[in-house]
Amino acid sequence: MIRLERPGDLDLARYRRVVGDGETVEIAPALLEAVDAARARMLVHLEGGASAYGVTTGVGYLSRARIGPEEQLAFQRSLIARGAGAGPPLPAAVTRGALLIRLAGFLHGTAGVSADLCRFLAARLNDGWAPVVPSRGITSSGEVIALSHLAQPLAGDGAVLLGGEAVPGAEALARAGAAPYVPGLKEGIALVNGAPFAPALGADLGPRCAALLDQATLAGALTAALATQPLRAFSPRLGRLKGEPAQERVQVQLAAWLGPGADDRPQGPVSFRVLPQVHGAALELVERLEAQVERELRGVSDSPLFLDAADGEPGGFYPSGNFHPAALGLSLDGLAVAFAQVGNLSATRLHRLLDGRFSGLPDQLAAEPGRQTGLILAHKTVLGHVAELRALAAPAGVHQLDGSTGQEDVQATTFLSAGQLARALDELEHILAAELVAARQAHHLRSEPLPPPLAAAMAPLAAAVEPVREDRSLTRDLAAVRGLLRFGALVQW
Repeated sequence: MIRLERPGDLDLARYRRVVGDGETVEIAPALLEAVDAARARMLVHLEGGASAYGVTTGVGYLSRARIGPEEQLAFQRSLIARGAGAGPPLPAAVTRGALLIRLAGFLHGTAGVSADLCRFLAARLNDGWAPVVPSRGITSSGEVIALSHLAQPLAGDGAVLLGGEAVPGAEALARAGAAPYVPGLKEGIALVNGAPFAPALGADLGPRCAALLDQATLAGALTAALATQPLRAFSPRLGRLKGEPAQERVQVQLAAWLGPGADDRPQGPVSFRVLPQVHGAALELVERLEAQVERELRGVSDSPLFLDAADGEPGGFYPSGNFHPAALGLSLDGLAVAFAQVGNLSATRLHRLLDGRFSGLPDQLAAEPGRQTGLILAHKTVLGHVAELRALAAPAGVHQLDGSTGQEDVQATTFLSAGQLARALDELEHILAAELVAARQAHHLRSEPLPPPLAAAMAPLAAAVEPVREDRSLTRDLAAVRGLLRFGALVQW
């Protein structure tokens, strides 16, 4: 169990214990009392005649319309009844993560929700809820569409994944012995306006990015060794001279796998020499994403916020742009570009490995060149994946999307950015799988032993892929190696 004692108490390690490991959440009574106290101050402010977006007014362009006191509670319920998403659901880890982040943000007290709502969210997390949220058509200012789908089951609508089964919200509540939640003043707008999905998407993609980058570095080391490339470009001393800590860490790992570059042969192709620079830059972006997710977990993304008087400013409702997760969107877009470069290097190294002029091996890694065509189709299929990977690297964040009759005239594209990055990682897996199938064939054709760390990595490859002694379809081989990549089976730390 994790216990939340104070605002900003959620970090990435505790987040993953709840979302990934299924640990339960407990909220300290004193923190819940503080939430209710903040809500009481907000309600007094409203009773004094204050105007509040989404409470006493409509939303979007309709914020010009007034909502009378007799309509305000029904309006809060109607805000979470909406939804317009389509397509397959987002991963359960993402929707559970968004629910947890929404709860953590509410515990700051500035959203003006009640302790009862916080308890209700924690109970649903502890019940194993993963609300069904469609993955397409949900980009909107403040994540409104996705959050509407996230909140609907709380009120008995929508659906929840329980044990892999989509269960209607009302039935899921009945199974838990809970009644549908009826939102109070300000709680409907609080549930559907913020940006908890952005860090949930980042938290879901970050570990996959890190693991696949490790596998890509290993693939480069294997290809360099099997193509007998000069190794001095991988010296950690070069990283220290450049002053790039992430690059240096990549070079340290390459040196651990390959051993020292003892010879002074002329330099090899650029695709081998710049591996530490490209992978080091990608590693820095992966670490930046994780750091940004950590900040977002501790932050508040609601609008409007009810703030007490402080710093010379009066108490009251403050409109906020914190629902626009620009930093996370830029990180996701940047990673798609970085992994396109990682894929470019892999595809080029594969081409060099198939070329006897660079590798010293039979052309196209054919056992009998001429009578056999070898692994040339491995490179041909990679060209298609490289083209798709490059297309996915076009930043989603550059789009200008104007909605709500001009009121919400800029939209966050975090969902698009995350989707493109996820598909880019898929394409990179295909590319690396082809390079590694070729590396397995090169190992079969070359008699010299690999350094022990690389020999250990080659063992699962050799078990998954037979040498190509006669031309055959490589589809199963590529799929088998992609499975090794997906489960991180090649890199052992």
